[in-house]
Amino acid sequence: MRKVVSISVIVMLLGISCSDDLDNDNLLRDEQVVQKSIDANGYISDDRTDGNNRGYFWTIYKEGGWGRLTFPYANQYAGNFQIEYNNNKDIVGGKGWRTGSGRTVNYNIGLLQGSYDFVGVYGWTRTPLVEYYVVERGNIPSQNLNKNFSANGKNYQFRRQVRENAPSILGTKTFYQYISKNRGDAPVGRNQQVSMQAHINHWNQHGGLRPQWGNLRNFDYQVFGIESFSRGWGKINATVW
Repeated sequence: MRKVVSISVIVMLLGISCSDDLDNDNLLRDEQVVQKSIDANGYISDDRTDGNNRGYFWTIYKEGGWGRLTFPYANQYAGNFQIEYNNNKDIVGGKGWRTGSGRTVNYNIGLLQGSYDFVGVYGWTRTPLVEYYVVERGNIPSQNLNKNFSANGKNYQFRRQVRENAPSILGTKTFYQYISKNRGDAPVGRNQQVSMQAHINHWNQHGGLRPQWGNLRNFDYQVFGIESFSRGWGKINATVW
């Protein structure tokens, strides 16, 4: 787990011009909120917090620094979210689904500024324990397995790395990260797609995990989101569907 992004000003979201007006009436309208970890104005304390908003699952994890998660345009676009942050050892979060799958993830990045390390599809499997990234913008340092492939008109490198004694959805564990790295950068302000089944099939074929573990299964959450672990300032406003 790690990373997130930033921005302000006037935003073009799905072809609609929206001002970055974050009055309290539009902040964090959740069906579920863990109050000890995120307050009514969206300010995040350290730890991971999950919830639901407009029929979508959301999650946020932060170590140090400042962060805020809000849903300023979710009345118009149910999958909309915004994350702002500064000076974090790590912050990662987004909006999507409680259970991952091979679904097609549609998204539009309406606003993106500041420092970030990753923007894209992020999630976990429990069997085996794998943290996965489809990197649409940015980079996750990792080993290139030289198993390139194409999906949705984009060319990806398949990368992998081991995280030892690191935070995971099952506590402190040692686990693999599977990473599909877009060899370009997906555009801001345009509708995009990620066909997760294409990535899952490629990971299963070329991941190289011990044979007795089998294919990725027992999917946990799957979101479109952002991560930042460079202690910079950033902001993202995006919509997923």
